[in-house]
Amino acid sequence: MILVNLKKFLTKKEVLGVINDLVKELDTSICILDAKEKILLGTESQYYTSRYPIEVAGELVGWICGEKKVNAVASLLTYIVKQENEKKSLANELLEKYQEIDLFHDLSTQITASLDLQEVAQLAIEEAGKAIASTSGAIYLLERTSDRLKILSEFGQTERLQRSLRLGEGIVGTIVQSDRPEIVNEVASDPRFTNSREPISSLICVPLKRNDRLIGAIAIFSQTPITYSASDLKLLSVFASQAAVAIEKALLYEQSCTAAKLAQEQAQKLQCALDELQQTQAQLIQSEKMSSLGQLVAGVAHEINNPVNFICGNITPASEYIEDLLSLLHLYQDYYPEPPAAIAEKIESIDLDFLIGDLPKLIDSIKLGIERICQIVLSLRNFSRLDRTEKVPVNIHEGIDTTLLILQHRLKASSHNSGIQIIKNYGNLPLVECHVGQLNQVFMNIIANAIDAVEDNKQIKPIIKISTKLLPNQRVAIVISDNGPGMTQDEKSKVFDPFFTTKPIGKGTGLGLSISYQIVVEKHGGVLKCYCQPGEGCEFWIEIPVAQERSNHEAIPIGIATR
Repeated sequence: MILVNLKKFLTKKEVLGVINDLVKELDTSICILDAKEKILLGTESQYYTSRYPIEVAGELVGWICGEKKVNAVASLLTYIVKQENEKKSLANELLEKYQEIDLFHDLSTQITASLDLQEVAQLAIEEAGKAIASTSGAIYLLERTSDRLKILSEFGQTERLQRSLRLGEGIVGTIVQSDRPEIVNEVASDPRFTNSREPISSLICVPLKRNDRLIGAIAIFSQTPITYSASDLKLLSVFASQAAVAIEKALLYEQSCTAAKLAQEQAQKLQCALDELQQTQAQLIQSEKMSSLGQLVAGVAHEINNPVNFICGNITPASEYIEDLLSLLHLYQDYYPEPPAAIAEKIESIDLDFLIGDLPKLIDSIKLGIERICQIVLSLRNFSRLDRTEKVPVNIHEGIDTTLLILQHRLKASSHNSGIQIIKNYGNLPLVECHVGQLNQVFMNIIANAIDAVEDNKQIKPIIKISTKLLPNQRVAIVISDNGPGMTQDEKSKVFDPFFTTKPIGKGTGLGLSISYQIVVEKHGGVLKCYCQPGEGCEFWIEIPVAQERSNHEAIPIGIATR
């Protein structure tokens, strides 16, 4: 493109000065014409014998007429015009570069401010559509696994564009595969044009590359006839370079987020596996303890039962024999009211009247003791019932009372404490379907913890309250509370965690409440909550449904443990 206007150029004083000085030195006259032979300087004369062209970049811009020696003027003027043209061309290039840099900076600032892939791509294609005349545009992302280009973002009338195409398919696919930017101003006549649904007249497509790695393409389309130029291609390449940087950064961010999410999920899985392992370990420990305890209890119960059964079997005939002997004694007294001196002395020394009156009472006391032993043995057997895996209807109150009976030795007054008062407020409950042995274990754990909490409190009378009630939703609630020292909020938040305990080392395993929570919540579909404040004691709320849903879950043997 010729940038120098010869008429305007000759009006410059320094140019005219040089030409006038040269003409004087040559002692001649000249006439300068433009390309259309219109006089720009001097006067045309019929005596001029020569005409010399002024050319710039192969294009005629004017003539110098005169004698043969004006050829030097023509050469000088041609050189000066060329220099001016080059200066203007350079200035124009610098201006374009500045505009590109300015655009480059604005675009870079906008699209690199975001790490959202969709947002980055949408901003880049919309800005390209504003800078270059077009009716639509799209950014394609290359899928490595399938070698397909899929539209990531778009603007304008893109409803007929192919949403996905293979590398080498159609004009865009072929351009991307060739890895070279291209202008196509006659789309319909291009042999690569395959989609007749696309009413596109012209397009520009630039592959998106980052570190020599193809990541996609940016393309703009025009449905109206338009001739895209090299400058349009250059401008779109600016958008492509910035879009490639931002898209790669967004992709890396997405990959890092995905990797972080996967790592977090893996960490959660490992934590869950660790928790399950700890629970399984706790269950195995308690199962082993309960197995040993069950064998011990069974052995003790069996050994106690043998002499108890022997005593029970003989106490009745022994009582009858004693009655017969007493009857015989009374008969002797009737026939021999005055016994010999030796017999009278013996009667007095053994206080026979007292023996006759107290012996039946002694037999009755022995019977009560035997019944008590039988009740304790039965309670032990009922409490440690682990042979039943099915849920059966039971009386909840009997389970609580059995637990209290087993713990009776800790509730009585002793030299260390004044005894623990048990306040029971039982509601009218139906039979509840449950794993009776496991539920008794829950009562044992919580009541034993309550005893531990209140037995060292010398300030007040230790009290444990146990209440039950039937809730409207066919669930029963068992509430066990104490007036012990309570717990802090941090302790309360961990109270059901495996191996957490508030007791001194060696006194608690930290498994009782964790196992109790598993029994109530997982095995019975219930609720186990703890309410407490420091200095105000603790309250445990147990809630289970009256009728259990049928399931294939097997009961896990749970052993005796406390918090």
